[in-house]
Amino acid sequence: MVTATSLDRAIDARRIAFQQDPIGFAVEVLGMRRDWIWPKMVEMAEGVRDHQRVAVRAGHYVSKTYGLGRIIVPWFKTCFLPSTVVTTAPSDNQVRNQLWREIHAAYSSAKVPLGGTITALQWDMQPHKEVLDALPPESRANWAKNFAIGFSTSPDSAADHATKMQGWHNEWVLVVIDEACGMAPQIWKTANEGLINDDQCKIVAIGNPTDPECEFAQACYSSDPIKNEGKEPYISDKGWYVITIDARDTPNYIARRRIIPGLASYEWVQGIFEEYGEDGDGSRYRVKGLFPTSKEGTFYGDLLAQSRRDGRVGEYPHDPSYPVYTFNDYGDKWTASIFVQFIKGRIRIISDYWDYEGQGAPGWAAVCTARGYNYVDHIAGPDLDPNTGSNRKPFATGQLLVTTLQQLGYTVQACESHSFDDGIRVGRQVWPLIEINQPECSTFLQAAGGYGRKKNLALSTANHPEYHNQVAQTWHRHIMDAYRHLAVMYRIHQYKGDTIEGLYDYKALGVGKTSYSNNVLFRGMLAGRKGAKRG
Repeated sequence: MVTATSLDRAIDARRIAFQQDPIGFAVEVLGMRRDWIWPKMVEMAEGVRDHQRVAVRAGHYVSKTYGLGRIIVPWFKTCFLPSTVVTTAPSDNQVRNQLWREIHAAYSSAKVPLGGTITALQWDMQPHKEVLDALPPESRANWAKNFAIGFSTSPDSAADHATKMQGWHNEWVLVVIDEACGMAPQIWKTANEGLINDDQCKIVAIGNPTDPECEFAQACYSSDPIKNEGKEPYISDKGWYVITIDARDTPNYIARRRIIPGLASYEWVQGIFEEYGEDGDGSRYRVKGLFPTSKEGTFYGDLLAQSRRDGRVGEYPHDPSYPVYTFNDYGDKWTASIFVQFIKGRIRIISDYWDYEGQGAPGWAAVCTARGYNYVDHIAGPDLDPNTGSNRKPFATGQLLVTTLQQLGYTVQACESHSFDDGIRVGRQVWPLIEINQPECSTFLQAAGGYGRKKNLALSTANHPEYHNQVAQTWHRHIMDAYRHLAVMYRIHQYKGDTIEGLYDYKALGVGKTSYSNNVLFRGMLAGRKGAKRG
């Protein structure tokens, strides 16, 4: 006769055995068809089993979210107890209607009950209260957090979620980042530094590799180009186990017929190659699972890629013989700054600052003081104007922001009023003069690579993305607004004590002068045109 205790022990032994066999769990417990589990899905599941940090860069239609929701999340949540599983993605649709739809399907179609109760975005496996109360205190806290949860990280909620995530520790932890290229840096940092603290904590980041400057790209990067451009798994420079899923590896592509529903077909792949070229950026991330040289739909992505090819992203540190300007975007919740020097006709961005925790003007002033530069001017957006600016009185204090900054020891002036489109146009014109100090400008580089227009989801397809006229409301916009203020002010040269020298016969025009004919950028453009005509 099998007692309840011996049955529990038998189930527990089986659960522990499945910790080393995620595919066996998927077939025997979740009821998945073994012939629909193709090699890259096995590679993903076993990668999470064997490694602490796993990054999966994948083409389109390769069942990446399916593999996460149908195998990896239910396997880990069921076989590792007590555990907390945290899943996130940039949008609510990606979390609710993609990843968690697959988790629900796995839960409901399992051959045996998986336990707990599941709602839209939470799978709660907490014991009954009387069982929980009977546990020793050191175990009770972990079993109380025995759940899986999903949430999106919109720009307005990212900082709040980053704070909440810091407390989600348990005996076992799995963090799942879906569509990883769009993840806000504060979530990425919290997940990596705040939750992955021992060998029983794991993280898997997966997505189409659309943005070559994002945290996901940095996690995948290898200084060995053979690894970085290949398809074999490798350990990245940051210690991530990187899996690459090429759409040409799907059973459907190889057989040139429909083997598994939903996977990329041979005809689809050939259509992408015809549209973008086999080696084009569009084919790299749609088919090959490789990062492009620049992100589609961005304002500066192509220029940033060219800057890297030209060697203008690298070691460009602070030069003490030249003064420093700051260009800023202030807000109640966000503050973004770039620190700039003008050196012999070049615009050198030496460092950046981005506050997403609401430290405001005092935090910004403390950073400026700590860096100890010889400052000449501090510039903010037109919204700082004490008479007309929308940001002249922060909600937190009700006092003029310029007054608050003055009390902190910093005089900040608003830049020339301009339209957004004009600011972007000037930003692109000025970009060829920029040098970027890579070691201290990681946030600026990520922002420049990802800043663009909002994608029109209703009209976009995998082959043909469409974009709205509005700017995407992502974190990138804050620091790139600071850059726009730089570009506008440089274009009209409203500086005090400007020390640009050594290029043509440039002379600083002084405050309030707007003569484009004497502008170093304008004359450089004219010289280029004359040279082109002579050629």
